Amino acid sequence: MKPTLLCYNLTGERGRKIRFAAMGLSIKLRNVEEDEYQQPLSALCGLADAGEAIPPEGTIPEEMLVMAGFPNGLVSLFLQAFKKMKLQPVLLKAILTETNKDWNSVQLYQELQAERAAVLQGVTAGHEEAKP
Repeated sequence: MKPTLLCYNLTGERGRKIRFAAMGLSIKLRNVEEDEYQQPLSALCGLADAGEAIPPEGTIPEEMLVMAGFPNGLVSLFLQAFKKMKLQPVLLKAILTETNKDWNSVQLYQELQAERAAVLQGVTAGHEEAKP
């Protein structure tokens, strides 16, 4: 599989710069539209059939990236390109895994939001803080 980057809400000059960084690293870029949010992430990456079109059950109001098929080191190179181009990082990003490949975009967004909230609270997502 060719490295693929799913992009959500990346528009304008910022979107063009991210697209340029991806192209420079031979990463296939795919902008995900709202009417595709219910498709499995694996289908959006071209690894599975899209299946039946289902209306989205939520929205993704923030920028988000999903990296699929990135070999060792490519994630670091891609993120370093942000620094070289003086771009603020995309706060919500994930790597396609066996665990999340069947999730839809909204499910991933909700999980990333929960993880971010947990980090901000000093608790690991999915784990309760130990009680003394």
